[in-house]
Amino acid sequence: MAELSDKPVVASRETIVTPGWQRWLIRVRAYFWKEVNEIRRQPLLILSLIIGPLLVLILFGSTYVNSNPRVRTAVVLPAEGIPGLEEEQLRQVIGLNFDLRLVTRNQAEAEALLATGAIDLIQVLPDNIFQTMRSGVSPEIFFTANVINPLVEGWVQYLAYAQVNEINRTLLVVTTARAQEEAAGIRVRVVDFEGKILEFEQGISEARKEAAEQDLKTFIDFLDELNRILPPQEVLAQHSDELAQLRPILTRVRINLREVRRALLDETLSEGLLELTKTRSDLQLLSGTLEIFVNIAPDRLVSPVKLSYRNLRGSAYSAVVYYSPGVLALLVQHTAITLGALALVRERLMGAFEVFRVAPVSLHQLIIGKYLGYIVFIGLATLALIIAMLVIGVPLLGNWLQFAGLTLLLIIASLGVGFLISALSGSDSQAIQLAMISLLLSIFFSGFFISVESFAPVALPVVYAIPMSHGLAGFQYLMLRGLPPSPGSWLGLSLISIITFALVVIITRRQLQRA
Repeated sequence: MAELSDKPVVASRETIVTPGWQRWLIRVRAYFWKEVNEIRRQPLLILSLIIGPLLVLILFGSTYVNSNPRVRTAVVLPAEGIPGLEEEQLRQVIGLNFDLRLVTRNQAEAEALLATGAIDLIQVLPDNIFQTMRSGVSPEIFFTANVINPLVEGWVQYLAYAQVNEINRTLLVVTTARAQEEAAGIRVRVVDFEGKILEFEQGISEARKEAAEQDLKTFIDFLDELNRILPPQEVLAQHSDELAQLRPILTRVRINLREVRRALLDETLSEGLLELTKTRSDLQLLSGTLEIFVNIAPDRLVSPVKLSYRNLRGSAYSAVVYYSPGVLALLVQHTAITLGALALVRERLMGAFEVFRVAPVSLHQLIIGKYLGYIVFIGLATLALIIAMLVIGVPLLGNWLQFAGLTLLLIIASLGVGFLISALSGSDSQAIQLAMISLLLSIFFSGFFISVESFAPVALPVVYAIPMSHGLAGFQYLMLRGLPPSPGSWLGLSLISIITFALVVIITRRQLQRA
């Protein structure tokens, strides 16, 4: 039987050395799965992240109607109405921009409704519009509003300006049509009076002098009436050079005929034969110009320039489609900031920082692992939102890879802001409060509802510090225009991501050292 050896038996095995980069990734993966498992164990949180924003987007898309305010309006007409303008015509003109609720001749009734808030605006149309116009005074339409919203008041003033212009044009068309009717009759008298001027050149007997003087006076009165009813000179001049000469010719004829009448009374008519010849020539010009004036349509005379509008895309998007990229950017940012804002402060309060300090991991691995864990779930929520937008008809005309890259960069930048809030907060409630403040800043300063150009330069640092400002602009370019985002969108999100990551690392390192 062989003797057992008293030498110890040593088991040999090869030592496995893991490369440094693999150890780095393993530690990052550990924190990544830690965050994933924490979120996975909270099904209500997952539902609120994905279903909540999805329902918000669906509710927005299905209920949004119009962003322009409807101003409830009452119109007070003069007792005798407006000659030449039917009440239905006024309703159409005013109803283009205002929500016309009442047309009345009782101003007290309208003012009572305004005082109680039943309507927002009263328009009081003036009496004797045409008589006031002919006297050289501009009639006034009095607008009285009872609104508290400054945006609505600005909208009312703009619509009032547009309506007054439309009413001015309508009145000018009416007065021009009347002037053309009267000018047609006066033109017949002009042609007849050319023969009388020819008789004056040949001489007037004593028996005919009084009748000739009366004919001159009557004809001059007709010309004065024509001068009064003609449209303003700028209206005539904007149509053609021929009509631009109508008033000068008419003025010259009136002056010459007054001189002829004076000469007839002074019995010096034979000395002004040259003036009579000029007057007859001017009467021929006046007759031809009046013929042109009478045969032009009033609309064309008053508004010779027509509007021709064309949108390269056929038409603008509906309000739902236009605002959807902003809603997407807002929901993505707010979800990321809210999750990030609670990430570090919760672990610091639970005492996990003491464990992290003695663990064989670096701070960068800890934070990067958290970034990756949250990116997965926010990415899933974003994907659900994108599918919902496609269902309601929001296009994505640009490059899908660029869209995915911009979305990822928006998530990273928003998480950076959230982690920074978490690093600076001393409690969960403080972190939530700061996250809500960031939401309010995003709504007001990102360009979602109010254009960035509307703010003073002093507010631009706040605008550019909000991730949504860059995400919104980039999403609109990609989704609605089919163009790549501007370099400013990429640069802005990149700077926010880098700066917030660096600040989070610096602040968290100090907190770990004090743990």
